[in-house]
Amino acid sequence: MKSRSYDVIVIGAGPSGSLCARNLAAKGYQVLLVEKRPVVGVPVRCGEATGRRARLSRFMDVNEEYIETDLNGVILHGPGGVSVRYDKPDVGLMIDRALFDQDVARQAVRAGVELCVSTRVEGISPVKDGVRELTVIDEITRASSTVTAKLVVGADGAESLSGRWVGLKTRLLPPQVCSAIELRIDAMDANPNHLTFWQGHESVNKGYVWVFPKVKSGVINLGSGVLTPKLGEKNMYDLSMEYKNRLFPDAKVLEVHGGAVPVSGNLQEYVADRFVLCGDAAHHTNPLTGGGIISGILGGELASKWIDAGLKAGNVSKEFLSQYQEDCWTQFGKGHRYQMRIRDFVVDLPLPAQTAFYRIFRDMVKGDLSMPSKLIGYTRMLGLAAGNWKTTKKAFFS
Repeated sequence: MKSRSYDVIVIGAGPSGSLCARNLAAKGYQVLLVEKRPVVGVPVRCGEATGRRARLSRFMDVNEEYIETDLNGVILHGPGGVSVRYDKPDVGLMIDRALFDQDVARQAVRAGVELCVSTRVEGISPVKDGVRELTVIDEITRASSTVTAKLVVGADGAESLSGRWVGLKTRLLPPQVCSAIELRIDAMDANPNHLTFWQGHESVNKGYVWVFPKVKSGVINLGSGVLTPKLGEKNMYDLSMEYKNRLFPDAKVLEVHGGAVPVSGNLQEYVADRFVLCGDAAHHTNPLTGGGIISGILGGELASKWIDAGLKAGNVSKEFLSQYQEDCWTQFGKGHRYQMRIRDFVVDLPLPAQTAFYRIFRDMVKGDLSMPSKLIGYTRMLGLAAGNWKTTKKAFFS
């Protein structure tokens, strides 16, 4: 590290942290970005699907090097043999997540951020004399040092510790975390421009199985994730291998990755004096799909906006920074709560009702539904108006 004191220290060089650091450095702040791994973005622990180019280009110039697949639809296999197919050009992208993360980190460095890899933060002090002190370990030499910042950003992912160090309640409780395993397979799917899912009592009810094609690389991401498996249920590796052997029996497994996905919706509180969380660390992940790239980037952008405002105003108290939380709630947190309600409604249905729901959902997608009374009952249970189909469809397919 080039200095012992910074305006802002960002912990974690994922997209949320790197983008926040980039924006702040571009405004003239001295920013340190620390990453515990030796290579940014590696290993990949992500399905690698994200939103459309237009959404991504709101935050950065899109680099074609990390684009793997232009997605033109979604296929959802529910219980009772009911399948829902949604075809629409430009519904999203498959990316190479390692290249993507590295690209965003390079943007940060070009803006003036100091990036230190193989650098682990092991503690954050209370505020003293207008700064927080961080204990930092060099993972190569194991040397320990201290560094100070006027404000600290915790962008340290699903297993975040930084929030706990400053007294925030950030633990991943069993009903609010998805355990996931993903296989990278040397094969291509019959629907190479679609995301494919299996969900429901006949596959994995409190979660889903996915097949995401990476066309440029000629591989598939196949995985499974579930909300807190019950004792005796199949583990995620065995479930993923079961689908791999059924769908691609002769294909070679190239890599295996696993991890935890926060699906609680935004944390109730993720700011403190001279401290904010963003991205997965703040549970900015979509609780219906588990996707977190776009919302994490948006969280990083909003964090940089309010940090800049606070530093300029000379006020980076918890009270001032709570405006960042409110902004996140308005921009995507309210939608995430809505999507969580849809998820809980669908997974709690018994098999016959769940199958009926998917039949109705299929007809809604096809556009040939005449609004039977059962649908009206379901929409009321979901807290939707009967005419709010566009919002329901967006929750499942965006």
